[in-house]
Amino acid sequence: MKTLRGRLFVAVLAAIIVSVALTVAIGAALTRRTADRTTRANLAHRADLLAAEEQQQPSYIAENYLADNVRVIVDRRAAMKRYVDPNRASNGTLTVDGTKDIYSYRPIGPRGLLLLERASRSTAWGSFLRDLLVAGGVGAVLAAVISFVLAGSIVRPIRRAASASRALAEGTSPDPLPAQGTAELASLAHAFNEMAAQLAASREAERNFLLSVSHELKTPLTAIRGYAEGLADGAFAPEPAAETILVEARRLERLVRDLLDLARMRRHEFHVRNEPVELSDAAHEVVARHEAAANEFGVNLRAESVESWVEADHDRVLQIAANLVENALRATPAGGSVVVRVEPGQLVVSDTGRGLAPADVPRAFDRFYLYDKYGKERPVGSGLGLAIVKQLAVAMGGDVSVRSEQSSGTTFVVTFRSWAKPRRVDDLEVAAGHTAEGV
Repeated sequence: MKTLRGRLFVAVLAAIIVSVALTVAIGAALTRRTADRTTRANLAHRADLLAAEEQQQPSYIAENYLADNVRVIVDRRAAMKRYVDPNRASNGTLTVDGTKDIYSYRPIGPRGLLLLERASRSTAWGSFLRDLLVAGGVGAVLAAVISFVLAGSIVRPIRRAASASRALAEGTSPDPLPAQGTAELASLAHAFNEMAAQLAASREAERNFLLSVSHELKTPLTAIRGYAEGLADGAFAPEPAAETILVEARRLERLVRDLLDLARMRRHEFHVRNEPVELSDAAHEVVARHEAAANEFGVNLRAESVESWVEADHDRVLQIAANLVENALRATPAGGSVVVRVEPGQLVVSDTGRGLAPADVPRAFDRFYLYDKYGKERPVGSGLGLAIVKQLAVAMGGDVSVRSEQSSGTTFVVTFRSWAKPRRVDDLEVAAGHTAEGV
């Protein structure tokens, strides 16, 4: 049999049949040995009684008769030499006329008394052996039923695991396996459930990453296309347009590297650098990039900043700020305003839009939540922008929070790790010159 259940059934049944056969054989041997021992004791006792009777009533007539399957021989001691030592009493077995017999011999005066009984009486022994074989057969049948049920109980969880594994291979998420049966089977189900959960999380992370990167590709592509068309129409000067196109091309290059990392399965998250970043510069750069879009929306976009150095990734800070500004411009009606404000260690983006309901604030950074909630009633993005902001902020060791009231606007606060202001080379040179003059 090729199935595990069939092999288990055959193996368990064979082991039980061998055990039953050995038990029957050993039981038969021990029972026969006990029966022979009992027969010898009874025969010896009977010989003692007959010897006592013969001594009380001596007779010199040779006797040879059969009584209750026992042959009684009484004869001169010289005639007994052909069987046993005639001068001493003894018990044991001997072969007479080709038949193995149990004997008991007693000397009585000049004569001897010999009792012979077959070593095993076939009728009684055959009946006992049949009963023993019947009992063994019943035990074997019962064992076969138990082994069949046992094999099924062992194989059933394995079949469930195999079916769930096929479902995983086909890309579906099977139901968790019940942790039933023996400790080993329960451990197998637990391990499979953990593997399935990790695989589902990995697939979801990969899907979310692809969605996020796809969303992020649109912004630099739109900027490159806009400036390229502006250059062709003569609307932009070559140098600033080329600089913007170069910046956005580098951003695209970085996103492509993220995709390559995902393809090689090295990670499912964005890679970030740790470097000193001046938030004020990032705020003014983002405002400059989105000034044209703000004019189209009829929204006043401005930056309010103080010098603030943080530990972050400059490109990722721009990415965060761009996402927040784009969302704010879409959420703010014409005539409103969007402010990008820099505070010590924080980047704040505020708008005067319609705001969020109190129940929506805790879930503002969930993927597609605001898109599903407000997509039909107000202009919104793809539903991934704020989730990307949260992911990037956490990746750089910071965080992001939101405050909002309906009809009063929304404020996003991105917090970064502080960084000491780096000293420039010219500052060092001036300090060195003052030191030399003092000397």
